[in-house]
Amino acid sequence: MDIANPYLGDYKKLMILPILLAIVSILFITVISPLRLGVDFKGGIDLEISVSEQVNIDDFKHSLEQNGYVINKIAQNKRPSDYIIQAELSRSQKVTDADDIKLDFFELRSQVSELEAQTLYTNDSQIHEQYHSKRLELDEIANRIFSLADFEQNASSYSSAHLITRQVQEAHVRIRDVEENKLNNAIASALAGIDYESSPSERTATMSTNFLERAFTILFYSILLTSVVVFLIFRDFIPSVAVLVGAGADIIFALGAMSVFNISLTLASFSALLMLIGFSLDTNILLTIRVLKRKEHSVAERAFDSMKTGMTMSFSTMVAFFALFALALITHESIYSEISIVVIAGLFGDLIATWAFNAVMIISYIQDLERKGKTYVHKPLLSYIFKN
Repeated sequence: MDIANPYLGDYKKLMILPILLAIVSILFITVISPLRLGVDFKGGIDLEISVSEQVNIDDFKHSLEQNGYVINKIAQNKRPSDYIIQAELSRSQKVTDADDIKLDFFELRSQVSELEAQTLYTNDSQIHEQYHSKRLELDEIANRIFSLADFEQNASSYSSAHLITRQVQEAHVRIRDVEENKLNNAIASALAGIDYESSPSERTATMSTNFLERAFTILFYSILLTSVVVFLIFRDFIPSVAVLVGAGADIIFALGAMSVFNISLTLASFSALLMLIGFSLDTNILLTIRVLKRKEHSVAERAFDSMKTGMTMSFSTMVAFFALFALALITHESIYSEISIVVIAGLFGDLIATWAFNAVMIISYIQDLERKGKTYVHKPLLSYIFKN
């Protein structure tokens, strides 16, 4: 069946759809259903429990909540030979406080250790005063974690920062062990009489902050390097902006889908967003190069020819990720479902952004040049280096 060329006639109306979709996506991300950070980025406990029989998930959730756990997400799914309960829990406030105290302690300990070493070889009263002042601060921080761990000793009774450090580490391990046992006991109580295997995975707030900083650093440099490469290829403002707008739109549409389907921002979904940048560049550069560099037929026909090729590429990729989504439904692997949903949503968004927005920008740009009696002149990447 032949498809009519959408770029003949009043093609600029096509831009209404991607603009509306972008507005709706932004509203979902920021207002209607704000995007949530997963445990990879905000810290928490990922809990997977294999159970021999189906359990009442509401009773299980209520039992954990009675033990003081905050459950952000929970689900139970059937597998070929058993059931699996997947839950996302907030970390214990006691463990979070212990992590913060330990971090403060080690930030100060290096100063105290250095001053302590200096006091052994100098009689400088100023050095000794600085050491005693910093040592009092260190003792106060250590006593806070000792109190959390129910240790009776006082930090001032230790003669060196090294000895205090050992006790702080033991107190921290003690707190984590107590909380781990508490969680295991809560699970055992909630699943009394049922055979199960649990595998909790905890991410600390420090790790999560580090992951988040690195993730946004990677995203920033990805966009920066992409911008540089695209501009070097086309060396023209409008075509370069069109390519980058398409990549940005794909990310916004994918984030909007994550909000709609209640998918948290995790390392898996973030990697899917990075993949979308690559997919978007494929289709947008295909469109831009064919429309700008080719001279046969009209600009609308060249854009339509690019659309047919680009859609074939996008639908082929979608098929692969639909297969991954089907596998996720069978195995109940959250990583598979997160990646597949984000990429599929992003690719649908890419179809709309590329062929209803970017294509319109490029066609309008070329036609404006033609109305002014000008033609687009391609500027080769290395033209200034290798001149005739």
